[in-house]
Amino acid sequence: MAVRITKTSNHHGTILRVDGHLRSEDVGELVREYRSLAGPAVLELSDLQSADSVGVRTLSELVSLGVEIHGASPYISLLLEKTC
Repeated sequence: MAVRITKTSNHHGTILRVDGHLRSEDVGELVREYRSLAGPAVLELSDLQSADSVGVRTLSELVSLGVEIHGASPYISLLLEKTC
């Protein structure tokens, strides 16, 4: 599996769940999903197994726009820390 992005909403905002392997060819879909949102957003990364450099950079840019990260593995957290 490359990546699967699913969108759910609750009373706090919208949750974008990113599962699998986030690669450069997948970031366009993630950015489109983010841009389609109105209101606060959370990226749920508990099932994100890996991300290439473009994927990590995109996640970091979304965080800089105010998106919250939930459930990131220690590996993904470390990759995100390196880009800050």
